[in-house]
Amino acid sequence: MIHHIAIGTPNPSHLADFYLKIPGSHKLKEFHYESGILRSVWIQFGSIIVMLEDGENKSPRALVFSYQVIDQSKWTQFLKQSNIQGRTDYTIYFFDPDKNLLGVSSYPEKLEPLLEMS
Repeated sequence: MIHHIAIGTPNPSHLADFYLKIPGSHKLKEFHYESGILRSVWIQFGSIIVMLEDGENKSPRALVFSYQVIDQSKWTQFLKQSNIQGRTDYTIYFFDPDKNLLGVSSYPEKLEPLLEMS
């Protein structure tokens, strides 16, 4: 079972602003250096924590969120403001501000009937 995913970024605050717009997210904690500069922001997504860490821009190949029908209108609104990079029958892919590839997936159900983007 996954506990957390750490993503390096030169600007944790800016990246956190983006991730906190993703449906189902909420800020868990912030950590600062002794100087007071933001070191990391922890964001909860269900049982998984995404840790946005100050440093070099490094991430997994793609971080894909689970689509829940209950959040349909939130996802539709979010994706209309996002730069869609591609899609399959099950997943829509988009970038965060640091150009990390993200997605939302409904597998094993096809996404198209569930989430119309027109």
